[in-house]
Amino acid sequence: MEIILYVQPNIKGKVVEKRLLEVIHDIGLAANVQILHTTSVAGVFYTPTLIVDNKVVSSGKVLSKQEMTHFFI
Repeated sequence: MEIILYVQPNIKGKVVEKRLLEVIHDIGLAANVQILHTTSVAGVFYTPTLIVDNKVVSSGKVLSKQEMTHFFI
């Protein structure tokens, strides 16, 4: 599974990044994870943006751990 997370280098970005890593660890997911700290990316208009297997599953929302888990099960 390929996971990409675009976040801004602020508190919301840090929270989402931490939650994503916790979810991956908690469910024992084997995945290639890329976390990109950025303020501007072509095609990404809102952050945080979570992409799973080349599909945008969430954009512009600080997801809870439960919401994130839903994308991986």
